[in-house]
Amino acid sequence: MNANFMEISATADYIGPGAIEVPLYQTEILDLVRRRGPFGQRIKQVPATGHPSRYFEEMAIPSPAASAGFVDPRNIVAPIVSPTRVERSVPLKALVAQINYNLFDMELGAQQRQFEYLQAKDLADTVDGVLRTHDVALWNGTDTSLSSPTTAQYFGAAGQIVAGGNTTTIGTSESIVDGLKSTIAQMLSNSNFGVRPTAIYANPVLLDLIDREMKSEFNVVLNTNRLKVG
Repeated sequence: MNANFMEISATADYIGPGAIEVPLYQTEILDLVRRRGPFGQRIKQVPATGHPSRYFEEMAIPSPAASAGFVDPRNIVAPIVSPTRVERSVPLKALVAQINYNLFDMELGAQQRQFEYLQAKDLADTVDGVLRTHDVALWNGTDTSLSSPTTAQYFGAAGQIVAGGNTTTIGTSESIVDGLKSTIAQMLSNSNFGVRPTAIYANPVLLDLIDREMKSEFNVVLNTNRLKVG
């Protein structure tokens, strides 16, 4: 069995008569970096069925044509309806990260009795990095198709919205609040789907503009970083 030993000599900050000062640090690492994203934490996750993961989507309630919906009660003929289910598939995506530990650094950290703490923090930070990449890609992923991938990333929600044509433009001279309310009202007027708006996601600059407008027009101040509707 081979044993490795290292001698660690401290560099003093001050050496004088009756005094030796060595560098000391606070026990916690100053950590203010951003980790998870709010959008990724709100998305409901379900287990994949395979590669690709397959599911069915209900597109509409099966109902007869308007002209055949009502019949003579003395001559009832049932109208023929058919389900409007569509088969969908989503290929799996992979996110990876790796952290390497040098033998010298491991020995050094072990002798200073801080390797376990740093190892746990580095591992947690690496996992947070993967989850943050996941959260950001859910919105900004560069793929352009769900069924036929073109990149290794997700097909971001922003790209899906644009591809579906569900966008609106608010002019610089128009009211942002009125534009959002009008767009949501149009979404709710859809008779084919149960639309349930739950949140408005925006960058801090847009939220500041909304806050300024509501304060000047309605004397309302937003106290949170998330404007909820519904």
